[in-house]
Amino acid sequence: MYRIGEFSKITNLSIRTLRYYDDIGLLVPEEVDVFTNYRYYGKRNLEEVKNIEELKKVGFTLEEIRDNWDNFTEELFIDRKEKLLKEIELKQDAIKKVDELRSKISNGMITEHTHTEIKKKSIF
Repeated sequence: MYRIGEFSKITNLSIRTLRYYDDIGLLVPEEVDVFTNYRYYGKRNLEEVKNIEELKKVGFTLEEIRDNWDNFTEELFIDRKEKLLKEIELKQDAIKKVDELRSKISNGMITEHTHTEIKKKSIF
């Protein structure tokens, strides 16, 4: 069993993050001392951290991970994949637009923007 400081070093998660994960019910220590409130983490928690990190890398929020912890279905992963593919499509469209604008600048179709002063008039 690891105390929170040791577990923090092993997992590269801050103590604050570990406490937050515990508070939201995402990563519950294997044991909590009733007198000192010290949290003790074990091997199961190490595996849970690995799973949490992998799920975060593919875009699941902490709340989604917590809410689906015991019920990750193939459908959830298919939905995540579709969202990621849509994000890729949007990024590819943005890259095309950047190339179009770069081409317009190169061909003189977009000119340098000059700032002109606005003439102020007074009714007095």
